[in-house]
Amino acid sequence: MANYQKIIELRPEMADFMENRRKIALRGDVLTYWPNTRTDSFTTDSAGFRHSTFSGKTLSLSDCIHSGRYGIALGASNLFGFGVGGNENCLPSLLADRFGFPFANGAMPGANSRNLHSLLVGLIAGTKKPPEVVILSNGGDLSGFCESSLADPIFGSPNRAQLKSIRTSADNADPEKNFPSLLAFSAMWTSAVARVCRLNGIPFVLLHQSTFFEKTKPTGIELECGLGEVFHPSQEQQFANHRKFDEPFYANRRALAESRGIALAGAATDDIRFIDEFHCDKDGFRVVAQAVGDKIETVLAAQRSGEGVKEPAPAAQ
Repeated sequence: MANYQKIIELRPEMADFMENRRKIALRGDVLTYWPNTRTDSFTTDSAGFRHSTFSGKTLSLSDCIHSGRYGIALGASNLFGFGVGGNENCLPSLLADRFGFPFANGAMPGANSRNLHSLLVGLIAGTKKPPEVVILSNGGDLSGFCESSLADPIFGSPNRAQLKSIRTSADNADPEKNFPSLLAFSAMWTSAVARVCRLNGIPFVLLHQSTFFEKTKPTGIELECGLGEVFHPSQEQQFANHRKFDEPFYANRRALAESRGIALAGAATDDIRFIDEFHCDKDGFRVVAQAVGDKIETVLAAQRSGEGVKEPAPAAQ
């Protein structure tokens, strides 16, 4: 997955992330970054969530959700800002600067929409006031499937901690056969997050963030860093899965958003610069933050006018 030696040469801050990549731990059945990490490039709080910033202050997830007004951004390592030096350069911090209240960075490695639904329910239950807005990046649903070629329609794909043992016995790892299960899983749990938000009167935005594999015009630095090239045998199937299933997954995401009345925000992939195949750089985050921020403004305006956060009619069977 990319030429990280070259990436570190061109982006020295990546060394901090690569060193701590080996320290990912389990918290129940989900993966987390280690708590209280301190590097020159990023820091985490006591629960392993990356700090965000607001008004010159560094804030934990707990600090954010106990503020008078706050937003929550949920996702996997792409939202965490893997490889992006400076907590102030990540999406939650950029949105905080724009909207005038802190955004919690609720990102976990490889997190899928089922994990993030649980996290959101737990966070809302532990606060006195719901967030002003919730953002969900469900790309972890796709990345877990592409890495494993496995998916259950209720429980999703195995996490990275499970893959080593599964690879020795996964006779049913047929991506063509399992892709419909991935779509069913992602649709169900993304809809569940949207429903939690509706029931609590919270504006909700689904992030339409893609990967390097959809770029039609890679930059010179992306090509120099070997993005999209196979460096390990396990990446053969993983990358082939992304090239084959990314677009139908995104099409299903768009259809889901339309049918459920979910606000969908994102930027053209060619406008985003990537550090590796799955993580945009700080300039890429600014492009994404602009698109997401514009959609949030639309959603908040609809809520103020009484048009937003309504439960849609049941879908036809």
